[in-house]
Amino acid sequence: MGRFIGLFVFCFSVVHVSAQDTWSDNVAQIFYNNCTSCHNPNGIAPFSLITYKDVKPFSASIETAVFNNTMPPWIADSKYQKYAHERVLSFDEKVAITNWLKNGGPEGDASKTPPPPVYKTKGFISEKADLEIKLPVYSSKASATGDDYVCFSMPTGLTSTKKIRGFEVIPGNHAIVHHSLVYIDPTGNYPTDTSAGVCTGPTTGLIGGYVPGSPPTVFPTNGSDFNLGFEITAGSNIVLAMHYPEGSYGKVDSTIIRFWFYDDATPIRKLQTSSLIENWQFVLPANKETEVSGSRKIGNVDYSILSVFPHMHLLGKRIGSFAITPTQDTIPFVSIPHWNFEWQEFLFFEKMKKLPKGSTIYGEGRYDNTVNNLHNPSNPPKTVYPGLNTTDEMFLIYFHYLPYQDGDENRDIEKLTTLSNFKVIPPVIGVYPNPASNEVTFTLPETVHKNVQIRIYNSVGSLVTEVINTNQLDSSRVTWSIPENVTPGLYYYSANVEGTLSSGSLVIK
Repeated sequence: MGRFIGLFVFCFSVVHVSAQDTWSDNVAQIFYNNCTSCHNPNGIAPFSLITYKDVKPFSASIETAVFNNTMPPWIADSKYQKYAHERVLSFDEKVAITNWLKNGGPEGDASKTPPPPVYKTKGFISEKADLEIKLPVYSSKASATGDDYVCFSMPTGLTSTKKIRGFEVIPGNHAIVHHSLVYIDPTGNYPTDTSAGVCTGPTTGLIGGYVPGSPPTVFPTNGSDFNLGFEITAGSNIVLAMHYPEGSYGKVDSTIIRFWFYDDATPIRKLQTSSLIENWQFVLPANKETEVSGSRKIGNVDYSILSVFPHMHLLGKRIGSFAITPTQDTIPFVSIPHWNFEWQEFLFFEKMKKLPKGSTIYGEGRYDNTVNNLHNPSNPPKTVYPGLNTTDEMFLIYFHYLPYQDGDENRDIEKLTTLSNFKVIPPVIGVYPNPASNEVTFTLPETVHKNVQIRIYNSVGSLVTEVINTNQLDSSRVTWSIPENVTPGLYYYSANVEGTLSSGSLVIK
């Protein structure tokens, strides 16, 4: 749940570079791949890191963040368990960035800078939402010592049942939205509660949440026989349980939530979300470290576990969860050896985990209520109990899960939750056909003969392919044959033609 102080979000790539590289040679591409999904003009971060001029003023902060491993904001132990879309900066990338900065951060030949990703809208998903709900303008009532927990219950206006394939929460004020939990209330009767400051949402109907820096929630789908999601019936309300932290009194927010639906005819398997592990009976004495645990035995149904979301507050030191099967096998879910309250999220597994019937899920955590904990809100430390405020504590571990079917554990969740699975926006001049299925032709000025680069990015800014990179072009047309492994959805082309940048959208069907 980051405050975006020195925020640098790095995601998904490995690029090999040498110590002599310039921004134009290779370093720009590292930033494109690892930073710009949040650090773009419409992104959640407070500044852009797309251009050399954007990056240069933050050189010292970037070097510190990379050197201290405070970024990427990824706190789960990937050696204990593998997850989809891990935000992990490779060794080569770290070396390249630090060496480049130590060499003065040279730009190199600007005309050869790779075409950057394209970000057209606020949030991560460019596709027009099927349903968008904007909360009323709200002024935080958080005090200097207490947080503000409020609930907004908003009618959807739906007249028929819809199937949710993804959603995105976009805060109206990033600085004060600590987190948001998203619930479906099928009765439409859950009330809006903005008076007492202690509303944390319904006891049922949770489908996910938002914390700063987290990507949208996209449920796995292959578009044919494997589609996971939630149903939302006619007349339902969406309840957003918002948390505004202490010190935010009087600051204004109007958060938006956007939903994307499957086609009505698409069959889905319905997910469940709940805190399968929780403990509300612990005490954390001052000046001590304390172990807290919980467990739950599963009944007579095999389950597929899609994700895990551990939750603690400022005194948290480490947390983990695993299961023991009836045959005494261990299923690792998550290990966070160094808890960071500022970065919490649903962690989707690389492949779903089969949880056999009769298994027991365990959760184990450790809290540091001493002066050695720099995040301790009390000095001197005070005895702390479970509660809602950030200065209280929680021990919860949420899961997305559903009844098991043969082969669930073999599904590639990263591939099936890629945002490029989303369809999008109308054709753009200069590219044809658009939408395209087999190949795309890009038309260039007749006078162009050198320094031409064209790249294809998906809708979250990850590089898909480089169509062409040449110092000599003898034609005004460049054709790209679309590989079979490129999934249908929205993409962007980005071109550098003799130092002039241009871009547009491309739909692959």
